[in-house]
Amino acid sequence: MVVLSRQLAAEGIYPAIDPLKTTSSLLDPATVGAEHARTAGAVRELLEHYDELRDVIALLGVEELGREEQLMVARARRLQRFLTQPFFVAAAYTGMEGRNVPIADTIAGCKAIIAGECDDWDEGSLYMIGDLDEARAREDAHRSRNSAPGSRTAA
Repeated sequence: MVVLSRQLAAEGIYPAIDPLKTTSSLLDPATVGAEHARTAGAVRELLEHYDELRDVIALLGVEELGREEQLMVARARRLQRFLTQPFFVAAAYTGMEGRNVPIADTIAGCKAIIAGECDDWDEGSLYMIGDLDEARAREDAHRSRNSAPGSRTAA
């Protein structure tokens, strides 16, 4: 069963499918493979923990969380953005070319984000892209712009 989320849509997360409420009997290791099922479980676990902390973050701010929880929140946010997808059918409205991403690339990207390989990346580098290589190129371009002579960077 696919469950759509108004909250995700309001945040600009498309497709606005709630990964915590959406279920599938096909997400079984015998059907999708052990690595896919294991990665999907890790993604779900990370997003569930982030969801549990949303009220605390809204009231007190992410700064009041411990270092490990701040890191987990940052990874969950990057993961949410990585799981966005520009659709071919929406290209005329968004101005963004649609992407087809092989499942193996999506799994590899999710695993890299969960493992912390993207911890120092800007969240925007992972938004509405294809695979992690495209995100890496976007991140490199972002860093190049911010390190150029005359650019303003945070102290």
